[in-house]
Amino acid sequence: MRLMYRTSVALACAALLGAVSLAAQKPTKRPAAAARADTAARPDTAAGAKDSLTRFLEGFSFRNLGPAAYSGRVTALAVPHAAGYPNTFYVGAAGGGVWKTTNGGITWQSVSEGLGVQTIGDLAVAPSDTNIVWVGTGEKNSLRSQWWGDGVYKSADGGKKWTNVGLKDTRSIGRIVLHPTNPDIVYVAALGHLWGTNPERGIYKTTDGGKTWSRILFVNDTTGFVDLEMDPGNPEVLYAAAWHRLRWGGSHMQGVGKGSGIYKTADGGKSWTKLTDPALKNGLPTDRLGRIGLAVSAKDPKVVYATIQVDRGVTDPLQGRYGGVFRSSDAGATWTQVNDLQAIPHYYYDDIWIDPTNPDHVWTVSPALLESKDGGKSFAPDSLHLVHGDYHALWIDRGDPQHLIIGNDGGVYVSRDGGKAWEHMAIPIGQFYTVVVDSSLTPYQVCGGLQDNGVWCGPSRTRDTLGITDGDWYPVNGGDGMWVQIPANDPYTVYSGWQFGHVSRLDLRTWQRDDITPLALDAGLDSGYPYNWGWTTPILVSQHDPTVLYVGANHLIRMTHRGDDWEVLGPDMTRASREHPSPEVGHTSYHAVFAIAESPRSKDVVWAGSDDGLVWLTRDGGKTWAELSASFPKGAPTSCWVAAIVTSYHVESRAYLVYDCHSRDDYGPHVYRTEDFGKTWTEIGKALPADQGSLTVFEDPVNQRLLWVGTATGAYVTLDGGKSWRRFGKNLPTVPVESMAMSFAQRDLVVSTHGRGLWITNVVALEEMTDTLLAEAVHLFQVPTAYQYRPRDTYPDWGSRPFVAPNPPRGAVITYYLKEVQPEGVKLVIATAAGDTIRHLTGPGYPGLGRVTWDLTRDKPRPRELGGPTSRDDLRRVPPGAYVVRLTVGKRPLEQRIVVQEWPADRLGRLR
Repeated sequence: MRLMYRTSVALACAALLGAVSLAAQKPTKRPAAAARADTAARPDTAAGAKDSLTRFLEGFSFRNLGPAAYSGRVTALAVPHAAGYPNTFYVGAAGGGVWKTTNGGITWQSVSEGLGVQTIGDLAVAPSDTNIVWVGTGEKNSLRSQWWGDGVYKSADGGKKWTNVGLKDTRSIGRIVLHPTNPDIVYVAALGHLWGTNPERGIYKTTDGGKTWSRILFVNDTTGFVDLEMDPGNPEVLYAAAWHRLRWGGSHMQGVGKGSGIYKTADGGKSWTKLTDPALKNGLPTDRLGRIGLAVSAKDPKVVYATIQVDRGVTDPLQGRYGGVFRSSDAGATWTQVNDLQAIPHYYYDDIWIDPTNPDHVWTVSPALLESKDGGKSFAPDSLHLVHGDYHALWIDRGDPQHLIIGNDGGVYVSRDGGKAWEHMAIPIGQFYTVVVDSSLTPYQVCGGLQDNGVWCGPSRTRDTLGITDGDWYPVNGGDGMWVQIPANDPYTVYSGWQFGHVSRLDLRTWQRDDITPLALDAGLDSGYPYNWGWTTPILVSQHDPTVLYVGANHLIRMTHRGDDWEVLGPDMTRASREHPSPEVGHTSYHAVFAIAESPRSKDVVWAGSDDGLVWLTRDGGKTWAELSASFPKGAPTSCWVAAIVTSYHVESRAYLVYDCHSRDDYGPHVYRTEDFGKTWTEIGKALPADQGSLTVFEDPVNQRLLWVGTATGAYVTLDGGKSWRRFGKNLPTVPVESMAMSFAQRDLVVSTHGRGLWITNVVALEEMTDTLLAEAVHLFQVPTAYQYRPRDTYPDWGSRPFVAPNPPRGAVITYYLKEVQPEGVKLVIATAAGDTIRHLTGPGYPGLGRVTWDLTRDKPRPRELGGPTSRDDLRRVPPGAYVVRLTVGKRPLEQRIVVQEWPADRLGRLR
């Protein structure tokens, strides 16, 4: 199915706690701020001397888990037009940025780390200079979960460095078209805000490579442009598709309107003709138009195709569709409807492509990839065995039309035989809604729900020297993967959900799957829907009784006996009655519970928040409920999505609340804390960036002043309970962070992103962080438990294509802090519990955090013993037990205990 939205976080901690203006406008100079090179500069790493806290935080980087067994939604493809290509091509992802291959897809590199956002609308490579690459941010598929862009970027060196060249408030880009011989002439089709009206939309043109822009076509402040095509034989001729579209609230969308239409210019945008003007009587529909896709034949530029959504007020959204595929053979003067085919839903598809060598060979997209060989008169699905559905991008090799590249909700696929067979490209651009970890010591299992790619689980690490491969991951559910939960006392039971309230229980030992969905929802849209279910229905396993689950509809539902029975708790927790899924409004329902939290300190304290802004609390296990919006501070956005409610590990009366208001065209952060069960609230997100929203929050279970917030462009951390915030994770991309979980045994923070998969970092050092610590000359942090094992060499001979995630360092990771530089480095010694020194180590001496990994071996082998190990490696390897690490800077010795354990066996007796 289609994309939807985010998930909030309320993660169990029982393992730890016991349970039309057609006239061209004059060029406008971009503001100086918009002209700067945006190379991922961050506010806490500004020029000048770095403070101690900045140096400290720069010591935290994340490890990317992927996976890439399935990728994520691909929205754009760009292949340079030059000899030696298409071994080089670029891929744009809905939330995962821009990726480049120079060897035909064998290996991939992310080249968008210098972008302010990772949501991609379109890509273009200059035909006259293949080093020049343009990126339009903010995708054109107008979903409830669409992330906003920040304008247009340009690279002059094949993606190594990027410059933001303006149009920031357009928010979403439909198309970028470059002049075939002059790389400074560029046209941009800007859609504008999805969630509100704004004038920064239309067709823009630059003639100086992005230094200045002119808006050369504008309709109104609710109509932008979704497609733009240039005549391959005459760059002065362009066709533009205007689209009236506007979302508001939750699932509501206007996708048709008077502003939609097709325009043509023959003079590079100085003047335009509206081809859908009813006065022309040229065969095109003219009223109630929606999304439009365009294509111009390279073989015969007089041949133009358009896919047009037309809605004449039909009440049944699945029947009686008008519009379809239209063809012109005279450069747009007259048109013929050749097919009434219309993809549903139109907000998600409506593109069309022409074989560069044959104007009658046409492709269009929908949930399926459709091919016509007779000029659009008939279409047949391509042979897409073992290929994901939901298509958004297609490239056809003009030198060999049998060579195709497609982008869909499952990533990128390449065909060399015209679509008979396809190869999947492994790119880690998974769009996770949620993440959860089990209670295992190591490796713990990480599970998450993926947009249109089901629910997957995999290990946090392996014993393989190669790393973590896609073969280490396994699916536990299909469809659009949403919430997933694992009871703290049973890591072999996985509860997971998919769209609109469906819930299943899976036993990983037997693969017995039970549908435990409350109510019979399988009957379809006409089943009566006694309750309202959101797209991302939240599921929560009780921290106090792992046989109890909570599920959110417009009521809160409590499931008992591991989901076999259920009961409704409390009143309707939303502002309105039922609204059900519909292709017309984006395949989402509205007015449903969106966030659930149970206090880890009391089973009777349960919170619920709705997608229309209400917050509810019970303190007696659901017998009575209080709605708390009246207690919020003046100005609080109480009609926005309650993206997350998180209860405190430390104080029963404390909770955190996150509002996500981008559906109200409000991109600011909204994070609150209560200390008194919601009687009063304090805003703690004021110091967060003003335009990155707020999606989730996580409180550390050890240090109650340590919090993280996920935003639309990454994660932020506070060490003072929310008074100040810093960007967290020097290598975490500028991507939406939707949920967080923690391995309490390892002190690992696990982050799910909607576009770049899953990421892990250890936060033991952060948990010990204080102002006093930063003033110290040196500090040695606690050392997480280390595991002794023999690495497993798998000797793969599968080449370079498969994605492999790195394992953490093998051994004990020792972390320390230095206030000042130590030119000779840092000396450490490892001793047994009896005081015998067995290993000498040297660590870096630069200010800030330093790390050294002890590989759990001695400097010298121990003596051989009768019946004991004989190999030199085994004699150097230390046995499980307690050890001590000592660090000395100046005259101050510091030490910490190191516990070494044997790598645990699987509960079924298999070594992991």
